[in-house]
Amino acid sequence: MIALIASDLIMRWRVWLGVLAVTVTSGFVGAHAAGLLETGTFHGGAVQEGLASTSSAVIMFTAITALIVLSSTANLTISLQLRDYALWQLVGVRPALVAVVVLTQLGIIGIIGALVGWLLALPVFPTLFVWVFREWPEMQGVSLHLGIGSGLLVVAAVALTVVLGGLRSARRASRTPAIEALRDAEPPRIRMGWFRIILTVCALGGTTALATTLDGDASMSAFSGQAILLTPLIAAALAAAGPIVFPLVLRGWTSLLPTTVSATWFLARNSARYRLSRSSAAIGPLMVAIALAGGLYTTGATLAAAEAARSGSDAGFDLAPEGVVILLGGPLLLSGVAAAATVFMSGHTREREFALIQAVGSTRGAIVLTAIWEAVAYAVTASMLGVAATAVGGLVIAGKLSLPGPVIAFPMIGLIAGGGLALLLAATVLPTVTALRTEIPRTLAVE
Repeated sequence: MIALIASDLIMRWRVWLGVLAVTVTSGFVGAHAAGLLETGTFHGGAVQEGLASTSSAVIMFTAITALIVLSSTANLTISLQLRDYALWQLVGVRPALVAVVVLTQLGIIGIIGALVGWLLALPVFPTLFVWVFREWPEMQGVSLHLGIGSGLLVVAAVALTVVLGGLRSARRASRTPAIEALRDAEPPRIRMGWFRIILTVCALGGTTALATTLDGDASMSAFSGQAILLTPLIAAALAAAGPIVFPLVLRGWTSLLPTTVSATWFLARNSARYRLSRSSAAIGPLMVAIALAGGLYTTGATLAAAEAARSGSDAGFDLAPEGVVILLGGPLLLSGVAAAATVFMSGHTREREFALIQAVGSTRGAIVLTAIWEAVAYAVTASMLGVAATAVGGLVIAGKLSLPGPVIAFPMIGLIAGGGLALLLAATVLPTVTALRTEIPRTLAVE
């Protein structure tokens, strides 16, 4: 079994490289949150009080993002290899052993990735801490702590999340009849399993409870501490319900553009619709990134408008760069890496498709343009959902503050969406160009 685990990881390195990149990023981001907690606990007093509020928000934003991206990446990793697992069963590997091997591989990648991310965070954490808290008098000269104990907790959390995220797909891989899996050239469509249903209900319940308990008559500091969590919870609910929400939105807006506009658009639209496993894995992280950034800036701008209406001054509601970095830097980095990695890791599965398209007369330029349109479809869908989450959260906050409407931060939303599109284009186009360099007969000759 050990030989099978190791050889498969090496042979399918491109697929596993995607989940490795996501786990490394998760370990890196999680280590910074752990460092804040450990440093505050060690010093206590004013240092702990100051770091407690910051670390809780960082952990909240990071946990939501990590849970979404790690689960979707793990599921996609397994789905892309269903044919291989079917072949294992045909040569005598028991179905139960298939699931054990897959989950073991996920655990190994999770441990290695999180450990590497934690090691990368060790030299970065002191510099980031000094820069972020340079204006806090009580943080000057404090000793920083990011020890082995915190590192082990981060590694265990990342590895456990990856394994749990891929549990359902591993069971499906082991239970799918070998012949049926071999006939299915594409990853199966994602469904609302019990785990996603529970997550959706919890996220909706948390969103409803928070929206109900928000008190617009409370002090702005107390109100803002709760208000910044509203949009992330809405985004978490949308991501958990992704198997239902993502296809509806994707099919809805792409149907508005006629297929007669361009043959490449026709191919891209149908490809994005058909491969919902990959589409959802790319849309979810970018949607969360847009909602987190847009929600934070929209909440700040709406609070500033409410304060200006009350006192005539909006001073004190500007978002300092260091505050944005510590709150959103990790989740945005994690979302960007996950969105790009999921597209990159599944690119090799389409080499045969590209060869078939060329064989019937299509040009390489048309195939590259199709890949570009597909990346645009992912980005637009994620942007629409991110804007929706931001707008709903902003409307609730504005209503609690007796404002006619929220001040939606469209520039920040556009910045994050543009950055996400650039990453998706790189992750989509580069593998496509590489695949087109392979000779058509060689690609079509290998099933």
